[in-house]
Amino acid sequence: MRAGPLSSPKIINLLNTHFVNVWVLLRDVPELQAGAKGTDAAALATKLRQYYASAVDILTLTPDLEVIEHLCSWNLYHPYYSHRSEGMPQYLKLLRSSAGVEVAAQELSEDLNETTAEKSIADLETKLQRQPEHESLLDIYPMLARRYVESGREKDLDRLIDRFKVVMNPENLQDHLTLSYLLKKANRDEDVLQLFKNLEAQYPEKLSLSRRIADIHEESGNTELAIEYLSKIKPALALLEKPVPDFSATDLDGKPISLQQYRGKVVLLDFWAAWHSFCIGDILNVKKIYNTYKNRGFDVIGVSLDTDEAKLRNFLKENNIPWRQVYSGREKQCPLVQQSDVKSIPARWLIGRDGTLIAHEANHKLMSRKGREPDLERLVAAAVADKSKNQ
Repeated sequence: MRAGPLSSPKIINLLNTHFVNVWVLLRDVPELQAGAKGTDAAALATKLRQYYASAVDILTLTPDLEVIEHLCSWNLYHPYYSHRSEGMPQYLKLLRSSAGVEVAAQELSEDLNETTAEKSIADLETKLQRQPEHESLLDIYPMLARRYVESGREKDLDRLIDRFKVVMNPENLQDHLTLSYLLKKANRDEDVLQLFKNLEAQYPEKLSLSRRIADIHEESGNTELAIEYLSKIKPALALLEKPVPDFSATDLDGKPISLQQYRGKVVLLDFWAAWHSFCIGDILNVKKIYNTYKNRGFDVIGVSLDTDEAKLRNFLKENNIPWRQVYSGREKQCPLVQQSDVKSIPARWLIGRDGTLIAHEANHKLMSRKGREPDLERLVAAAVADKSKNQ
């Protein structure tokens, strides 16, 4: 399988420099998926997932960087689907020129000019006037809201929101999520927050609503409330700055292992698997941190969810991974996985010298009591330097 332009070092450097809010799925760049063919690619994948896991545009591209599908991040919360965004032409132009691919001007249209934008708004408004309650036209409301903002017509958003409230189905969760999008476009943040609180009470089983409330509190700088709501999804967050329960398990060599054995050290409890592509990419970064701080009181305990012991041992040997591994061969039925309520991997617990939880990472979001943390290594460095918690 030939490598496409995105596999070039120039592109990897470009994305690492600009932190573009786009996750690229490419058949031709396996190192971005497996993360095992280069530390640059692994670091790129880690950074993209860390910063944009919950707000990511998904592009499917050909090897020549032609877009064959675009799914915007808001599709996670409402039905609006777009084949392209206004920012995409500039993004692709940047990618393609950096990869040495000739850019065809006709393929990269500029932003809509004022006349075209007004015509687009008029066309959308006409469709709504003809059949304002037609279910298939409800997707037009977020499209029209976006056009209003782009054209400087934010004053029309309240009227559009009132119209949508009349035609929406109050029993349809997706309609409420569309309403949240419209309110957000109008900068009615308090209304968005209240809407999600009401929805959470109505749909307590929908943990994604708690996540949305947590995101709103995090954006407003209210870390305590953000963690309170995130704890409903990730109970481990409730342990931040509290003692982590000890465990008793068996490592890969059949020897007993427990958290108590590591008391006095800063420990990273790393839930992972050698068959999981994201884990493979991340473990290279963990190894770099380990090598930097292992002589300063830092250690790692791997908790492997692998079921094939031979493949696990081969991976550890080939990549020279030196720390011990908790292994049961039972994947998610591993007692420590269940005790820690790990739902997905990679998942990490950074534990202080005194056994308290410093930070928890799940779904590529690293959280401490101070809020979202940008860098695991920075936390490790601070923890090993803090001798006050040495017990």
